[in-house]
Amino acid sequence: MLRVLLAIIAALFEVLRWLQTPTPTEPALKPVAPVDAYAAIANALGTAPVIGLSPGEGHGDQRGPEFLIALIRDPRITAGPLDVVMEGASGRYQAAMDRYVRGDAVADAELRRIWDDTTQQQIPGPVWEGQVPPVYRAIREVNATLPRDRQMRALLGDPPIEWEHVHTPVELRRWLEQRDSYPAAVILREVIGKGRKALVYFGGGHLQRRQQLTNYVMDDPIAQTVVSLVERAGTRTFIVLHGSERDSLAGWPVPSLALLRGTTLGAEPEPSMGADSPNGGQRVRIVNGTFVPIPRNEWKTMRRDEQADALVYLGPRSTRTEAPLPREMCRDAAYVRTRLQRMSIGDLPPSVPQRLMAMCGIE
Repeated sequence: MLRVLLAIIAALFEVLRWLQTPTPTEPALKPVAPVDAYAAIANALGTAPVIGLSPGEGHGDQRGPEFLIALIRDPRITAGPLDVVMEGASGRYQAAMDRYVRGDAVADAELRRIWDDTTQQQIPGPVWEGQVPPVYRAIREVNATLPRDRQMRALLGDPPIEWEHVHTPVELRRWLEQRDSYPAAVILREVIGKGRKALVYFGGGHLQRRQQLTNYVMDDPIAQTVVSLVERAGTRTFIVLHGSERDSLAGWPVPSLALLRGTTLGAEPEPSMGADSPNGGQRVRIVNGTFVPIPRNEWKTMRRDEQADALVYLGPRSTRTEAPLPREMCRDAAYVRTRLQRMSIGDLPPSVPQRLMAMCGIE
């Protein structure tokens, strides 16, 4: 009798094991493979109205704006109502930019303030070079070929600082703290609110879904980024950051996109960026508006495919070119004095004003 009972119990366990739903397994990760950059971004615009772009190695890499211009000129990208949101150009002068990209005549004296009167007074940085930068000229040229309802706007993403009322570091900080919240509000109001889409061209730090500097903790307003604020409002984004030989992209066609989701590269920890570099740097927690260092053994990690959707490869580092500093600015002594005064208000490191003074031959 006991043998029969044990046999019945064993049979029941076998049936239960057979009926149990198998645990789903993660699909095998694949190596990244190059895809056509323009086609991939055009495809992403079909599901994500905001494309965050940080191509090029650093702000001065000329390959970045060249890639953006090629996107702007691609009819697949401009097939629907599209805007370009730009870092480093003062939102205070949006009306002048709107007139310019529509094709109107706008005086140089009015246009130059878009780049000279920003929160970013370092050199290099936004500065008038005697003509409108190539990206904005390209938008104007493409708009001339498009019907009015499909023309692009160049939305200026730097806070609309009023330098005439800024005399102290505290007064400047109020504007600096809007460097992410202001463009995020512009995107939500002028792009999403009007049923349009956008290429958002900013440095990679502004495009983080979670802020690495604050150890991925996002409970303080200062920790927010352009992308985190846009996504919090329910808008889907597609983030494209710069890729290089360090990411095993050497030899790829130029330009190419590496889609990260489901790949071995995407599963890797996000590399350190900015001041938080492999050679040192620091992460902080924000306590009453003050940055408090976090010990390295408490630093968190995040997968690359959680922070970004793709990397764009623009060629080997040897192809990187930096725009030359416009020495013409040195002829305007009043402007140079203003720039140095603003650097002082910004409490920038001594090397920053020294660079401008050396460039202009000022003792």
